[in-house]
Amino acid sequence: MEISFAKPFRKLLNQNGDGVVTSAKLISVFNISDKSQLSNSFIEYDTDMDYEIEENVPLLMLIFLKPSSNNAKNVFATIRNWSEEKESFYKDQIGKEFTVAIESQ
Repeated sequence: MEISFAKPFRKLLNQNGDGVVTSAKLISVFNISDKSQLSNSFIEYDTDMDYEIEENVPLLMLIFLKPSSNNAKNVFATIRNWSEEKESFYKDQIGKEFTVAIESQ
């Protein structure tokens, strides 16, 4: 499976900070009613202030565990627009590895 990102967001940096992770394990999926449920701090974290989360649409928050050579528990979250199919798909993939793809590269 693959999870795509429009650019190499800072949340995707590896433990050394010298590149983005190439894979991550999905560990949780949450429903978010809409953007108003997200703090400005979280939106800044999620988007690097370079991407707009749509207003008034249901969302999913996906939590991923990054690989680590020192057994650190580094995680990142990402927001996706909700659909019944996406929710079912991602919930079925909890515990599985995803390849991290950057569209701009």
